[in-house]
Amino acid sequence: MEVKSLRIEQHMLEEAVQQQLSTGTIKILNITSRCISARGFNFLSDLFKVSVKYRVASKNEHSKLERSTDLIIKLEPFKEFAREIVQQQDLFQIELKVLRDVLPKIADLVDHPIGPCLWYSCDNPYVFIMEDLNKQGFVMKCRQKALSFEQCCLVIQTIAKFHAGSVAVHERNPGILESFENGGIVSKKCPQNCFRMMQVSLLRIGDQLKNWTDVESCAKAAPKIIKLAESIGTKCINVYKYDSDEFCVLNHGDCWINNVMFKDTEQGKSVDVRLVDYQMSVYSSPAIDLLYFLNICPEFSVKYDNDDYFLELYLSTLKETMKSIGCKTKPPTMKELKEAIHKRRVYAVFAGVVLYLRMMANKEDIEDFTEVVKNCGGETKMDVFRNPDAVKLAKKMIPVMNERGYFD
Repeated sequence: MEVKSLRIEQHMLEEAVQQQLSTGTIKILNITSRCISARGFNFLSDLFKVSVKYRVASKNEHSKLERSTDLIIKLEPFKEFAREIVQQQDLFQIELKVLRDVLPKIADLVDHPIGPCLWYSCDNPYVFIMEDLNKQGFVMKCRQKALSFEQCCLVIQTIAKFHAGSVAVHERNPGILESFENGGIVSKKCPQNCFRMMQVSLLRIGDQLKNWTDVESCAKAAPKIIKLAESIGTKCINVYKYDSDEFCVLNHGDCWINNVMFKDTEQGKSVDVRLVDYQMSVYSSPAIDLLYFLNICPEFSVKYDNDDYFLELYLSTLKETMKSIGCKTKPPTMKELKEAIHKRRVYAVFAGVVLYLRMMANKEDIEDFTEVVKNCGGETKMDVFRNPDAVKLAKKMIPVMNERGYFD
């Protein structure tokens, strides 16, 4: 029987449940599902939350128990254009390697899960069946509100443990991680219209900032932003370049609010974290994850005022974890880490200005990615400053970035 809404075969679900939950024989009784892909944010996959009711028969057939479980199923996108992008960049192949070959090893090393458990996978076509982290109490936070100081600390520590674990994996089997050297959000395999979309986004923002006469520091940065638009794509590609002389790790590659899930206490305090969606994972400097996270995820009152603290927390957690799991590689010094970040500073502009100002948009203002890239040639018309909170953030963010030389 084909589960038509999911475009997968029932035997895949049976095999997933069989392997993870039961020693008896599984028979699927009922399947319910709903699509949870968010417009504008999950365009490179189709996600479904699935509830499976099943019967377990013991070997002697005398005992038959009915049970149920919830799963997350991830498929290649149904839309042809998005599917072509996914296949050109091998995004599902990358994520499968992380979920199947890397995360379990890191979880064993650091004695704590980093991401979801993969229950079943196939690659023709790609289908991932994973545990539903919601059932363990993990939830996503509001992308527009962003993350508190305490939540940022939890994520930074988790990123550091993930990075440390990847160092240990690389020491034991270098080939596993070196296969991720060509990953990342921006690559030569991206459609040219994606680069045009990045360029137009900066041009539109720069043109608007020129007229912010009440915020002179933003208006002064506008010409630099407009000039940077010409080369933003090429410079972002260079950010990912693997340098054997640098300290390198497996980066998550897309560590922003919608790819982080938190478990909270009854009092609302976040106490645990899981990272999801590893399509953009790339083996390179940890500066990639740090720049991306710090320029997107902290809430307004936290952003840019605590970067040094977060880097100290990252480095101390990285060193402690590397030592505890027996890494032979020498961790970077703070000087080396900051040099790697400065070398890739344009990525802060990509993350904070090009991406996050769009991410803050209200639902009714979000553009359809396929429409913009495929049908409009990347000529985005989105006014990121329709959201007053985006204006407020830009007035803080642009002067800081300009002072740090991010636009140079």
